[in-house]
Amino acid sequence: MILKGSQRAGGADLAAHLLNEATNERIELAEVRGTVAGDLAGAFAEYEAVACGTRCKEPLYSLSINPSAPLTREEYAAAIGHIEERLGLQGRARAVVFHDKNEREHCHVVWSRIDTDKMRAVHMGHDHQKLRALSRELAEKFGLDLPPGLANDEGVKRFDKAPNMTFAEKEQAEATGITPAMRRAEITKAYKSADNAKAFMAALEERGYYLARGDRRDFVVLDKYGHAHSLPRQIEGANTKDVRKKLAALNPAQLPSVAQARATIAARERAERERHQAKIEQASTEIRQRLKERQASRRAELDREWQAIKIRQASERLALHAAHKAANDATAFTRAAQAPTGLMAFLQRVSGIGAIRDYYARRQDLSRAQRQTQENAALQRRHGNEDLAMAGRGEALGRLERRESRSLDKNILRRARIAVRQTEQKTAQTREAIKETAQDITKRSQAKTGQKRRPRGFGIRRDG
Repeated sequence: MILKGSQRAGGADLAAHLLNEATNERIELAEVRGTVAGDLAGAFAEYEAVACGTRCKEPLYSLSINPSAPLTREEYAAAIGHIEERLGLQGRARAVVFHDKNEREHCHVVWSRIDTDKMRAVHMGHDHQKLRALSRELAEKFGLDLPPGLANDEGVKRFDKAPNMTFAEKEQAEATGITPAMRRAEITKAYKSADNAKAFMAALEERGYYLARGDRRDFVVLDKYGHAHSLPRQIEGANTKDVRKKLAALNPAQLPSVAQARATIAARERAERERHQAKIEQASTEIRQRLKERQASRRAELDREWQAIKIRQASERLALHAAHKAANDATAFTRAAQAPTGLMAFLQRVSGIGAIRDYYARRQDLSRAQRQTQENAALQRRHGNEDLAMAGRGEALGRLERRESRSLDKNILRRARIAVRQTEQKTAQTREAIKETAQDITKRSQAKTGQKRRPRGFGIRRDG
């Protein structure tokens, strides 16, 4: 059970991230509570609108729940309730989203931190320590494995904690398919296999890495896709002093700059991608088509909903207009039927009763007209709010589509780079196998040549 939580703002961006179908195999919006809006973007917008009445700059608390084994919905609900009670978020507005990624399900929960009764944000002090304790408790409760670096208070076996990736490293790993651990392992292997600076540079280039002159450091290493890294930090078991000693014979001024090395890497990558262009385009076309179909389906569903709202609004306007006209006609008909005639009309006109009656009729007409004006204005306001809400959902869908397109481009680029690396590895393995076979054949040939042959004519001749 791994729990990761953080305070944040940017509800629109978070909604687009959670609904991004380009990076998730399945998305389920399980719950939206405490808001008028039923969609994720609208709910987060309400969270932030309420926070405008406070000084809170990060009104959202986002939590990801990643269990080591599948949980039922009831177990997820129990875990979420336990977590929000421990964090002091019970009763707050929240949204729950489930994702399927790499054939595993995990959950995201986003709370509003604002207590609407007191109009204050819930203090989230020491939340990381609380989440670590909750991870242990929930793992024990549901019989799950503990994540690396966590152990309970009774002395459960501790695991060596791997260093967490930063957001920048995570972005690079998603774009390249190479994790920081994989990169460090390759550079460390090249460092340990080399006896001197020249051999180290050759070993790096053989693995697709380049040594360059840094702006603030003597040496930086660029990975296969032009990302610059501090060289000592990429070598396990070595520090800056060790690296400088090994590369003492190498003058940093003779090395290319980071920009020059990036240009070389970009040219090499373009050449490699051109060799695999047909396969990449075929795979990208299929993926883009699937995403385009999903986006078209969502857009069509929103358009149908908006069309239904427009039809309902038109019918409500017509119904209200008909009701007002019917009320006015009924009043006019009643007055015409009750109007005095003949002598009674003369007496009312002479006595002033008719004037009083006309005065009250005008007051009734004015009151009815004002009431009808207010009803029209209320209906227009409600329709306007509905239009604004639907326009907001359209904008949120547009942001989501743009986010998905960027994620898809990154995914396609990563797949292309992985395919190129796999081809390079197969080529290198084939080359190495051919080299070993050639060496084996040469050794066998040399062994045969070195054998002593028996000279002819040196046998004992026996006559008869």
